[in-house]
Amino acid sequence: MTQYLNPAAVGDYSGAGLSSGTATDSLVFTAGLAMDPETLRKRADAVTVADEVRIAFENIDHVLGEAGLTRRDIVKTTCYLAHDEHRFDFIPAYKEAFGDGPYPARCTFVVGLAADLNVQIDVIAVRPERG
Repeated sequence: MTQYLNPAAVGDYSGAGLSSGTATDSLVFTAGLAMDPETLRKRADAVTVADEVRIAFENIDHVLGEAGLTRRDIVKTTCYLAHDEHRFDFIPAYKEAFGDGPYPARCTFVVGLAADLNVQIDVIAVRPERG
């Protein structure tokens, strides 16, 4: 069964045609970004790349929480940066999000991102009792 996850704490992105997360019996898919759901622009409190990473993971936490999971259930991330020079700020902020690890498998790409965002983080998490 598929469950669409849209926690109120993340905001309503249905106007942009998306859900904040999707869960199956064994996997949860979500993406985190520091976007204001009303303006579809970067949030005012996302001043630095590290801020964007922190906010992205806070949003990811809300979605995972709705599915009964935590960051420790993340097995794969795909990270998108608007500019290659952002990786020097991104890497320590990303590592901080997972503490001492373990770290999930990760791919990082430099791409054009929507609005004025510098970071987007896509995650796959496994429901331990089912996956």
